[in-house]
Amino acid sequence: MSDSNFREMGVLIFEGMKVGVLDRDLTVSTDDAGKTSGRVVISTSYNVIPLWLRSARDYAIEASKAADAVKNNWLDDADKQKSLLVTELIPSMQVFVGCGTALDALYAQLKSFAKIDDDTKSAWKNNKTSRAIQIAHVIGCVYKLDNHHSKAFRQNIEGIINFRNEAVHPTHDVKRVCTRPDVPVGVDWRFSQYRSHNAQIAFQQTIAMFIHLYEKKCSTDSVNENMDGIFKSLMELGVVSRKAQDNK
Repeated sequence: MSDSNFREMGVLIFEGMKVGVLDRDLTVSTDDAGKTSGRVVISTSYNVIPLWLRSARDYAIEASKAADAVKNNWLDDADKQKSLLVTELIPSMQVFVGCGTALDALYAQLKSFAKIDDDTKSAWKNNKTSRAIQIAHVIGCVYKLDNHHSKAFRQNIEGIINFRNEAVHPTHDVKRVCTRPDVPVGVDWRFSQYRSHNAQIAFQQTIAMFIHLYEKKCSTDSVNENMDGIFKSLMELGVVSRKAQDNK
């Protein structure tokens, strides 16, 4: 699409979106008659963190409905039982994917502000430090979390990222059958791990961590502006309410 088409159509701007002009995309020229004309090309960046949190929220709702169906519609019919459990498993896994990816994306956006020294980077590489620990460390450095919150963040992030990794990098190893409190049969471990109850906890923990960071702020203005943009987008997407944003 040509630049003239963009000028005629305008640009759709979402809440929390970065808008700017790249080098050489703003030009001013003067013709032989002395008439001045200008040209500007707008550049944008839509932060996908709120989209992953919206996805996790939507799948959490779907998983909850499926869990109710397991509880209320369980019959002595193996095919029906399988259908009910699969219907709950799929959105529950997606909740962990959404939450884990949102945390991973936050890590990517904060990493340059954490000032991780070379020795720490080398230790991470040599010790094959898990992504979850790296994410928690970077967040803790940027926001200067106290010991209590550092420990809570690390525990939450490790649980969510580990579940996410097992969902998106699955093995096919045989593991012991598990039980669930809501069904009278043994099930594959995934139907126990990825169920609505755990998915709701993961989503609530993830949102709670983002809210804490939003309310706490840090010493870097650009990081705070980015988090403000995330919450404006979350409001536009209906994931959080204005009341939650105003309760600083």
